[in-house]
Amino acid sequence: MRFLLQYILPLAFPTALYLVWKLYHKKKAGEEAHHIDLTKGPWLRLFGLGVVLMGIGLVFFNVMDGEKPGGVYQPPVFRDGKVVPGHIIRDE
Repeated sequence: MRFLLQYILPLAFPTALYLVWKLYHKKKAGEEAHHIDLTKGPWLRLFGLGVVLMGIGLVFFNVMDGEKPGGVYQPPVFRDGKVVPGHIIRDE
């Protein structure tokens, strides 16, 4: 899910928004809306905007999911037949 939110959606969102906008304006002008000429379009700008959105998403998730500094990291261990996930041991 995180991969989808961080990488796929930000890259695809500007293009999907552009295609919906083109369909709307074709329908509004009375043209056949089922065909969009994909050879013409601002593809480089859409890709650039997607990369910018992906960068914003990466920074957002890094800030929101980050741990506070300090403490000692305890790596995952295999104990009593189960894997205990890694965690931070805080000195509080």
